[in-house]
Amino acid sequence: MARNPLFGYLFQRLPGVVSAALALSVLLGTAQWIGVPEPPSPSVQEDTSTLLEGGLADALESVRGTKPVYRIDRNALAAPEPDPGCFGQTDDPRELDFSSARELLEGQSLYFSPEVTLVPGTQVQWYLDETILAITWKQVLDGGVYTFSEVKIAHPSQFRRFLSGGEFGSDKLYVTTEMAQSVNAVVASSGDFYGYRQAGTLVYDGVVRRVNNGLVDTCYVDKNGDLLFTSRYDQMDKEQSQQFVDEKDILFSLAFGPVLIENGNVITPESYAVGEINDHYPRSALCQLGRLHYLLAVVNGEEDQPEVPTIHRFARNLQQSGIQKAYALDGGQTAVIAMDGKLINAVLYGHQRKISDIIYFATAIPGKHREERAS
Repeated sequence: MARNPLFGYLFQRLPGVVSAALALSVLLGTAQWIGVPEPPSPSVQEDTSTLLEGGLADALESVRGTKPVYRIDRNALAAPEPDPGCFGQTDDPRELDFSSARELLEGQSLYFSPEVTLVPGTQVQWYLDETILAITWKQVLDGGVYTFSEVKIAHPSQFRRFLSGGEFGSDKLYVTTEMAQSVNAVVASSGDFYGYRQAGTLVYDGVVRRVNNGLVDTCYVDKNGDLLFTSRYDQMDKEQSQQFVDEKDILFSLAFGPVLIENGNVITPESYAVGEINDHYPRSALCQLGRLHYLLAVVNGEEDQPEVPTIHRFARNLQQSGIQKAYALDGGQTAVIAMDGKLINAVLYGHQRKISDIIYFATAIPGKHREERAS
């Protein structure tokens, strides 16, 4: 009987694959995370199950076209380091072509347009590998400077939340760029500054850590990377909240708000407990554009474009630009977008506030595995 070439190929690779699998099983049974990352020195834990899956997929890829699947360990305090060669920048958006990201985009259209008019003296910055596309730019809108960062990821584990000190309840505070550097974020945003106030339901690592309803809307992020909103009038106690989290497979939550846009409709309230929504302040928002497709938005005043909006005007501007789902994060001096660990937007009073948390997006390709694939 003729031997199937696929079996012959796997037979040749078998000793190495089995050895790798045995070694990884030992690591999975014994490895323990020790300590927490201290900005700005990153400490990365790679997902060993992903390396095994990626290695087996690589062994098959040339035979049957199987693509490796990358994910980040849910318990890792930091993500893989981004590849410096995947970053780029230009002051002419019209020369950009992201057609190589077609598979990653899964048929979705980009919010970013090559026809955008940049703030003078600024550039479009981007990062692109097979697991993440991030495009960051600044443009004038309604008399203010809007900083946008559009992100499309391949796996939900690449959308992450980091609490300063690496654990819930830590009293350590850092600026957004320090935390972004420490966890190897491609793009990061300031979060809800949960350590400053007790409002809202806070979920971290799938566990309800705090319930204080009646004050703020809550934004939940589930295992699929989708944003789910609940109203500030939610009356669930801690036990009911945990049941909701378990049923919906919630990974973490953000407690600031309000919800700005849902199903394309602006639903900002007339009054709200936090954020001074009827005053003019820098604003920040997390938006979802589609499956694993997001937009971070911050508006700050700069010299020639000093306008900063009320929360209603902020929501309306986002809606008019096509946003269907948006949630407000902490604004004012907190509002920051960072790319490659560097501050992108202007900040109120000229310097970042030390805060307790960020959200961020990361590559899922482990550095060592990337080097092996290239060699």
